[in-house]
Amino acid sequence: MRPFAASLIIAISAQAVQLHAEVTLDKVTTTGEDVESSRPTTEKLLKIPGAGNDPLRALEALPGVVFGNGREAAPAVRGSSPDDNAYYLDFLPVGYLFHNDGSSIVNDALVEGFELYPAAFGPEFNNATGAVITADSRSPYFDDQQTIVDLSLLRAGVLFDVPVNESNAAFLSARMSLFQYYLENLVDDEDFEFTTVPEFYDYQGAWEYRPDSVSTLRFQAIGARDKAGFDFPEDSDFVQQDPALSGGLEAEQYFNSQGVVYERFFSSGLSMKTGVSQLEESFEFSIGQGNFIDAKSNRYGLRSQFIYSVSLSHELQFGAEYSEQNINYKGRFSAPPCDEFSSDCRLVTATEELTGSGNFAIREFNANLADQWNILPWWQLTPGVLASYNEFTENTYAEPRLESRIQVALPLTWTLGFGEYHALSGNPGQYTPEFGNPDINETRSTHYESGLEYQIRDGLNLISELYYKDITDIVVSRAAQNNYPGLTTEEYNALSRYTNDGSGQSWGVETLLNADYSDRWYGWVSLTLSRTERSNDITGENFRYSYDKPIVINAVGNYRWNDRWTFGLKWRYESGQLVTPLDGVEEDDDTPGLFNPIYGDPFSERLPAYHRLDFRADRAYQFSRWSMDLYFEVINLYARENVVGYRYLNADYSEREDVNDLPPIASFGVRMVF
Repeated sequence: MRPFAASLIIAISAQAVQLHAEVTLDKVTTTGEDVESSRPTTEKLLKIPGAGNDPLRALEALPGVVFGNGREAAPAVRGSSPDDNAYYLDFLPVGYLFHNDGSSIVNDALVEGFELYPAAFGPEFNNATGAVITADSRSPYFDDQQTIVDLSLLRAGVLFDVPVNESNAAFLSARMSLFQYYLENLVDDEDFEFTTVPEFYDYQGAWEYRPDSVSTLRFQAIGARDKAGFDFPEDSDFVQQDPALSGGLEAEQYFNSQGVVYERFFSSGLSMKTGVSQLEESFEFSIGQGNFIDAKSNRYGLRSQFIYSVSLSHELQFGAEYSEQNINYKGRFSAPPCDEFSSDCRLVTATEELTGSGNFAIREFNANLADQWNILPWWQLTPGVLASYNEFTENTYAEPRLESRIQVALPLTWTLGFGEYHALSGNPGQYTPEFGNPDINETRSTHYESGLEYQIRDGLNLISELYYKDITDIVVSRAAQNNYPGLTTEEYNALSRYTNDGSGQSWGVETLLNADYSDRWYGWVSLTLSRTERSNDITGENFRYSYDKPIVINAVGNYRWNDRWTFGLKWRYESGQLVTPLDGVEEDDDTPGLFNPIYGDPFSERLPAYHRLDFRADRAYQFSRWSMDLYFEVINLYARENVVGYRYLNADYSEREDVNDLPPIASFGVRMVF
């Protein structure tokens, strides 16, 4: 039930605005350093219209990345689900990178750079079948004490940089949402009322010790908390269509992570990076009358990566990782098993009541090896392999990875990539004995990509890439009871609630033209043409995936008028969201006044195309002892009424209204540096 709660919270909460970025397609890298590069620096990315100074929302402007219906927090990359991604912050795994309102947990004043690996990533990463997203924080300032205060309509934050001595320095950041103080006055809906106004908090801290010029020891901590609660009146459409919702819902999740990372460079040409971490996660959720889930997890990990330069043209990369996740849970639920393909997930359709509590451990061992070799001056080949064993599923994997770069001519490079991947579902409810199927296996995928990178002239680059993903063993829920007319209710309930009976494919072409002539202006245009499909082997259905958006266009431009003023525009066009149509309703045989919806083929109706123009202006001030930056943004400048879904009204679903994305919104923020 966690996806349902998150979707409802996101739909009602204030939506964080979007940030856009560009870089090479096979590995997206941005850095905070002002160096000559075909890619925009992090400083430039933060000035893009619609950003709200949130660096990780930059992902939406990259080819192959979509954010579902416009309100969802996590990105879907190249036809994979958002749940198929892996996230790393400062070398170590993190609980989640995005708050429920869509904003990221990372303070932009701490971001040194981030990377998006959309497909065919190397063997140093595991437990991801979609994409890998990594973010790196800068070091604390060793030579300057600094305080930064951030204020905007959505959040407030403070950051302290504290140099201790020439070898030690630290920083501490704390932020909180602000919309909980005014959202209740802006939202007027007869179908619900807030019991806990949506809100979030996050923090990030680090202490860095540099004993010498070749080694660094870093103690780091990060955490976040999100919560919200709603009550549904008895005469609301929600309760009339699903009486089991009476009583409302409450949801709260948080994580706290601590880690130690040691990095060293040796005179022999060997470099190493080793991290030890502890990640605590909690999720509490209640809905309706007596339905609740209380799950807590503690993950302990050790991760090491080594690079050894055999020669100027030959480099070995190898590493190992061990993790142990202890999960404790208890709950009671009367609800049907559901997955992301299910059309009718109303609690009232439940055929059984489930209760349970317990604990179990998931232990995983991984070892990786890659050999980066310049076979010829114009050909770099990097074969690799990941060896993995999961003690919970008792599965062993040896997955090959391959990357090739061939310089066909001086301005033209041909790239190739291949890899096999696996990941266990991130939802423990799918494999707990009482609520799921403990015999669930990992989802698997195979990635192929081939591209061309062409430097048209200095500061102007054209990149185009073809990709194909094949996905197997996707976890799907038990089909509705009407798919088993010969079974009694007891026999139907005895079937596994979740199985690995789904599969899918995605393919497409991505093209990006990046212009970065000077610090005064820069921009890019990208075009993605793609197709994404899924299959449910239980029902025999074959359909386009909900994240299938055949056409996505991004256009970004920023201009620095002078040292004080900067202006920018960002425009995005994408094919409309796919939804499952409602073909009709029928009155329930057992419950008077209850109507059961009859849905058509999954994701067979496409909403109107989505497009939006955002504007941003920045004004910098410099005073004798402090500085200030003011920014003003207009989201959806030409007031496009983008439809991101449908909402059906009344108990019998007799009326339908559009659910629209953001109307024109003017926003502003201020950053003060002392």
